[in-house]
Amino acid sequence: MSTRRAARRSREDRGAVAVLVAILAVVLIGIGAFAVDLGQAYAKKSLLQTDVDVAAMAAAAELTQEDGCNAEVIDTAEEYLTHADNAVPGQYPIDLGGSAGDGDGFISCSDWTVHLWAPASEVELGLGQVISDSDSFDVASYAAAQVGSPAASGTLPFFGVQGCDYGSQTIRDDSGSPTSASPPSTFVPDSGTHNNIVVQSVTPDTAPSPADDGTTTAMTVTVDGTHMNNARYVGFTSATGQHYEALISPVPSNGQQTVTVSVPSDVLAAVGTWWVRIKGSSGNWSNPTEAKPFQVGDDLLYCDNSNEGNFGTIDVPRTDGNAGNRLALNMILGVQPELAIHPSPNGECGGDPSPTVESKNSPVDGTNCLLSEPGLKVSATNDGMVLGADGHPGRLDADSTHDCSRNGSGSRTSGAVKGKTLNDDLLTCFIINGASINDLVSGNASGTHALSADIFDSPRFFWIPIVDTDPSNGAKSWPIIAFRPGFITDQSLSATNAAPGSISSLNGVEADSSGIRALHVVLFSEDALPETAAATGDEISYRGSGTRVLTLVE
Repeated sequence: MSTRRAARRSREDRGAVAVLVAILAVVLIGIGAFAVDLGQAYAKKSLLQTDVDVAAMAAAAELTQEDGCNAEVIDTAEEYLTHADNAVPGQYPIDLGGSAGDGDGFISCSDWTVHLWAPASEVELGLGQVISDSDSFDVASYAAAQVGSPAASGTLPFFGVQGCDYGSQTIRDDSGSPTSASPPSTFVPDSGTHNNIVVQSVTPDTAPSPADDGTTTAMTVTVDGTHMNNARYVGFTSATGQHYEALISPVPSNGQQTVTVSVPSDVLAAVGTWWVRIKGSSGNWSNPTEAKPFQVGDDLLYCDNSNEGNFGTIDVPRTDGNAGNRLALNMILGVQPELAIHPSPNGECGGDPSPTVESKNSPVDGTNCLLSEPGLKVSATNDGMVLGADGHPGRLDADSTHDCSRNGSGSRTSGAVKGKTLNDDLLTCFIINGASINDLVSGNASGTHALSADIFDSPRFFWIPIVDTDPSNGAKSWPIIAFRPGFITDQSLSATNAAPGSISSLNGVEADSSGIRALHVVLFSEDALPETAAATGDEISYRGSGTRVLTLVE
């Protein structure tokens, strides 16, 4: 090759390299510009997403209807998105009234869920214009926040009846009314030997229920018997171990067969059956087998003194576990199908035409009519509350939560059922102000939001559906008209966090050798519950009232 040809070839190679370098420079500048502009877009997208997440959650907290956004929802969303602290550079003016995909934002509400699109933000291209025909592009963000109700495990397979769905009540077995039952086999306190006094009657043997505000009407009772000249105190003892004594004054004279005493106010404040005995001058008690009942209020959840059972279970199927254990499993795990309030209740349900939804052969979420049976089923209740079923421990077979036992620790009850001690949580432990249990029941100002969200962790807390007609005569299907929160305990309505009062050894559980015979419960206003609770992952559809659990679902 000649020298001239070689020089020309060298010049051509250098020109090609220069062209290649120029091309690579443009590419590198484009990549750099893309990286810079992408970083800017990512930063704005992150800010927008944070804003819209918070705005959607805040807006969902204002929902008052299942479908459609009420004014408070829209105002709250706009306030959060336009607040100076939440400003995103380049964001378009907000107008939530357009349609989904608009650059100025949009909001919609359905199924207790807020769907919110934030106004888009413009990202101006810098060096990126080198490789783009546009000088900017938009980034947008979307979030959906849903209102739910606390965990399904809180709903027990029982029902209550309107008019008897507040205050101290008793979930009793289906063997008869409490006043026809025999006295408990043991009493506390008692004496090693018994005196010769025999209680023959108590007049009157009933007292009215405490008023809604917990007040009671003073009253006296006359106790007839034999050898009453030795009587010194009249004792009132509940089957769950509460005990109060009334002094007999003046001392009975020889031959006197009746004594009259004022009923202790604590007795009149606690709905239930109290057993009356006499303590003599020697300090010994009359024989427990001769004790006579004194009934305060209507110890029945029904108001008709039905002898067929004073509470009801609901028969709802499950998709898991042994079919024969479904009642027990519904106590342990909570009713499986989500229950709902019937939109137009009108007597007994007949079939399942809309809007009636029944669970007969398989669980159906939104079930609003219940197949009911009177009474508490002892065997299933033993399994569900104590012994366990299908590998799950019984509902009350648990240490006390949040140190809420009567000892302020995680200890269990001193008494046992079927060889097992039980969770010993006190309702008053979850009261966060000076309210009494009766404040929770009445729903007054002191009782409003008086309970901590920790109550949802207690196995003694529950929800039950309420029906408006007593279905005690046989198995029938009735519409749900409300849900009522409750707690298994025999604490007095006057009890507070600072003064929890007298509690039986099983804390509201009545039992004998066959197992659980009754559960003493307090049913209270849902206004007593906290406004919100943290999400746990097992929430159920919102029921339209009560504690809200807010979650981001998108």
